Parts: sequence; C-alpha cells; structure tokens
Amino acid sequence: MIMTVSSRRRNISAGSVMVETALIFLVFAVMLLGAFDFGQFLFVHQALVERARSAARWGAITDPTDGTSITNMVLYNQPTGSGAGYFNLAAANVAVTNPGSGTDEYRLEVVLSGYNYTRVSPYLAGTYKGPRISVSVPLGILQ
Repeated sequence: MIMTVSSRRRNISAGSVMVETALIFLVFAVMLLGAFDFGQFLFVHQALVERARSAARWGAITDPTDGTSITNMVLYNQPTGSGAGYFNLAAANVAVTNPGSGTDEYRLEVVLSGYNYTRVSPYLAGTYKGPRISVSVPLGILQ
C-alpha cells in the first residue's frame, strides 16, 4: 500500500494536535485557578470591609468607647460572643480607637490587620496576610 503525501501529513499532524491541546489546557487551567484565587481574595476582603463598616456604624450609634462590643460585632455580628470569628478573625486582628475625643475631629476607627487568606494557584499556594482595612466614622457632630 502506497501512502500519499497528504495521508502522511494527517498522521503526523494528529500527534501535534494532541500536544498543542495539552499545552493550551494547561495554560487555561492555570488561568482558571488564578481567577478563582483572585475572586476568593476579593470576596473575603469585601466581606471583611462590610463587617467592619457595620460594626463601626453600630458602635457610633450605641457606645463608641466600648471597644470590646465593637470588636465582637466584627467577629460575631453581635455584641457578645465566643469561638471562631468571621473568616477565622481573632480579637487580636481588630483594633478599635477613638482619636480626637472632645474635638470636632472625634472619630470611631475600626482597623482589621493580620488576617489570613489562602491561595491554591500553583507556585503561589499558601496562606497570605491580607491588606490592612481601616473604617472611620465621624462622631464630632454628635457631641
């Protein structure tokens, strides 16, 4: 049986299609994991920002000097609580301050720092520290 030139090309190109498909799939899978990691980071960050905002608003209305209750609002979404906090936050990750007391610059500040998030992307997998989150509510007008 004599093979023509076109049939030989088809046999050779069949193997190269498999190699190209495997390489493209590998790149696609890495990009998909990267998008997942980025989306997870954005979700955790935005959820923590919203929880800090909610706690700061609650603290401004109730008692801006009660740092323990405001910290618990960040951790448990209630003024009292115990156990694992929101996204495994601990009280050490939350700082509540009242700068400018007695002035027009009086504020309630809630700062989240040192919290962790996990990445699963190849070569980047592991636990990383999230960026500092700071929320401030002006209280000078309320005096």
